[in-house]
Amino acid sequence: MASHKVLSNWYRQLAEHLDSGTRLAEAFTVCAGPPSRDRLRMAALIEGGTGIEAVMATAPAWLPKADRVFISTAMETGRLPQTLRNLSDRHERIGATQLKVILGLLYPLGVFHIAALILPIVRMIDYEHGFEWDAPLHFLQSSLLIGPVWALGALTLFLVKTDNPLLARILRCIPLLRGYSQAQALADFSYALGTFIDAGVPMHTAWQGSARIAHDSNISRAYRAMEPTFAAGEDPATQLKAHKVFPPDFVAFYAAGTQSGKLDEMMLKTGQQYQTQANHAMTYASIVYPTLLFALVAAFIVFTIFQVYGGYLNLLNDLAQ
Repeated sequence: MASHKVLSNWYRQLAEHLDSGTRLAEAFTVCAGPPSRDRLRMAALIEGGTGIEAVMATAPAWLPKADRVFISTAMETGRLPQTLRNLSDRHERIGATQLKVILGLLYPLGVFHIAALILPIVRMIDYEHGFEWDAPLHFLQSSLLIGPVWALGALTLFLVKTDNPLLARILRCIPLLRGYSQAQALADFSYALGTFIDAGVPMHTAWQGSARIAHDSNISRAYRAMEPTFAAGEDPATQLKAHKVFPPDFVAFYAAGTQSGKLDEMMLKTGQQYQTQANHAMTYASIVYPTLLFALVAAFIVFTIFQVYGGYLNLLNDLAQ
């Protein structure tokens, strides 16, 4: 998957070229960022008359699934440049937070890996026989420490790349990350709803697509409960309070957008607010959990050192007697 920064820049370029009158196929060709082979392939499909939905259905893995839906919908309604700018802003915010999280994790994870390589060596020091090197034992003990961390990272990366809803369920079970998951779901839903409405999608369809993109079971249940309201052609603003998944500030923003006739703008702003909350929650978690890991490693190192030197002191006492 392309980085958020790359996608943000690419979407911004596409929007500017489309506003200047460039055809979409040509814009895909000239706007750099993602792999050129993929861009040229999609451009050739569009130039050959393939529908935008079919092009997005066969898009490469670096193009997020939610973005494909937005692009297809906006292309059909003639609102693609504005939608691309919205996507650019969103990826820019998410990318900035991810960079902070990654930089914050580098130091504690580096210390953990160094400790995982050194601790087995320390434990090979015997107060009676001295140091006895055992390569297979060192590899086994280091792997037992490092392996789970790498396995957890690989699983997380897989769930993120496949856009698996299981990730949200796992996060809801972890303190601190629970708040991130809830805020991120509301951010995704609000942003999707605002983008769909801005693209001219009917309200019922906009809610349906947004609930699917949010990957939140509570939001999906709320949408299904309000389906009769949409079928009757009514607005769900008065029913939002009945669903706990929508906080009071979301209900207030939605009502203000409905009354002012600018629901799309209000939902996009709401999405930005919840994205900020999600970013803060993730940043906080990326500080707390590595710090706890660092503290555990430090405590284990201190315990091992005292254990080794305690053995030496006991030996000296025995010799003195």
